[in-house]
Amino acid sequence: MRIGVSTLALSPLSLEEMLTWIEDAGADCCEIIYEYPLDDLEVADSFSLDFTVHAPISDINIASLNRGIREASISEIKSAVDLAVELDSEVVVVHPGTVPFLGRPHRDLIVQHNLESLSVISEYAEDRGTGIYPENMPRLEGPLLRELEDLWRVAEELEIQVTLDAAHAATMGYSEGEMVSLRVGHVHLSDNNGEVDSHDALGDGALDFRAIIEGLRGIGYRGILTVEVKTPGEVERSIEFLRKVID
Repeated sequence: MRIGVSTLALSPLSLEEMLTWIEDAGADCCEIIYEYPLDDLEVADSFSLDFTVHAPISDINIASLNRGIREASISEIKSAVDLAVELDSEVVVVHPGTVPFLGRPHRDLIVQHNLESLSVISEYAEDRGTGIYPENMPRLEGPLLRELEDLWRVAEELEIQVTLDAAHAATMGYSEGEMVSLRVGHVHLSDNNGEVDSHDALGDGALDFRAIIEGLRGIGYRGILTVEVKTPGEVERSIEFLRKVID
């Protein structure tokens, strides 16, 4: 397994500064969050890092009841797929849609839109030679795919793999053993108290990362473990912690 670092902790540095920091920290991969401001993507060619891409999150709802918003959201995620192709990345992390307050009576239709949108994006990614990996969401009002069973079901229906966010799953009450599935093709790691998705450094909360890693090894997972925390200091501590667990 390789160690990756999300750009979440390093914003608003320039991309070049972020990649320099991540490479100097000894990580193998960088997960670029495709959000404003991203400057001079060509600098990525100057680094030895491998890349994954996190599709945009802000102002996005691929399951919206509003067709214009839904189609615009799909278009923006397709742009993230295009970026992944430029970076030779095989992974594009995608958040599911959300159920707004006034959309609650129409939840079934929103769930249908979510699946249809993921299908469209998945086909686009496959045609371009990469793949999308929908992510499970934490205990928050609105997001779909908070339950891992729903995530596995989408993966099976679309014949794709998914992103397991272990910290998100912990807020939903899943044990470390319940988090692992053969459908997992990408992993996000941060820590919390099991209730709030606080994106703490690994080892600062209640998650048993040794159990998670052993479970992933048990299914033959050989992908990236992406550290997704809030500050550079938390990244450094998480990488050190993770190396000890992997070894």
